[in-house]
Amino acid sequence: MLAKLPTEILFEIVSYLPCQELAKLRQVSRMLRTFSDRPNHWRAIQLHHGEHKSGQLWKLDQLKSIIAPHLDHIQSIRIWGVRDNIVHYILSSCPNLRHLTICGWTTLSDHSLRLLPPRSLKLKTLVLIGSSEQTKFASIDASTLSNLLAQCPEMTNLVLGCELQMNAETLVAELENKVQSAHLLRSGGLQSLTFATKRTWLNEHVLRLIKIYPSIQNICLLPDATIGFRADKDKADYWMSNKLKQLINTDSTTPTPVNDHSPISLISNNNFIVYSKSWTA
Repeated sequence: MLAKLPTEILFEIVSYLPCQELAKLRQVSRMLRTFSDRPNHWRAIQLHHGEHKSGQLWKLDQLKSIIAPHLDHIQSIRIWGVRDNIVHYILSSCPNLRHLTICGWTTLSDHSLRLLPPRSLKLKTLVLIGSSEQTKFASIDASTLSNLLAQCPEMTNLVLGCELQMNAETLVAELENKVQSAHLLRSGGLQSLTFATKRTWLNEHVLRLIKIYPSIQNICLLPDATIGFRADKDKADYWMSNKLKQLINTDSTTPTPVNDHSPISLISNNNFIVYSKSWTA
């Protein structure tokens, strides 16, 4: 029946189908494969597991059956219910991927982000959201994260909305070493960094991050930073901007200079540390 429709109408119908349905449609006939495989349909995709609400996770063969023919076209992925091998496959197999949002996992470790051999990625945005209802744990170490940032010279926005067992001093020192040894980071344009934790972080670490990334606009070390974030609707930078405004209004907090000799101002207390370049005198 679809094959009898005018080409313009068929293109319009197919453009509204989720990628799982496009993958099925391309198996029906050669003509429908032509419609389903249009690059426009695959540039920005959302991957809900059929049973993601009941805690089911993607299996690698399931994911490959959907996206493998289109890896070169994919620029943005939002995916729910992942394992380490799923994240690793996406990062290592989508050469033009620029935006990746990961929502929901049972366990997620540094193996998911460790690419061997190292390669340069085009990734601009990486968002990890354990759940919109609670902050989940991810076992990602400082070395793995610093290596990933070094491999992503175009990274502008990093949101780790999960609890991390990562020491702030170790991470900052790793990044400083990479700047000194390879100059991989100073040329980058990281604009926003959000961690859903403040543990082990001091104002000094934030100042050193600003020195590593002179172009950075916002740093948020905020427990529960991504609670309420709807990955299928919200954009990370817009969400964090609103979250920051709510935080300031609720706590009646104002930025204060780090010290008498620094133009940099922070909002810092026992619960969170927030920096915005707009506060700098």
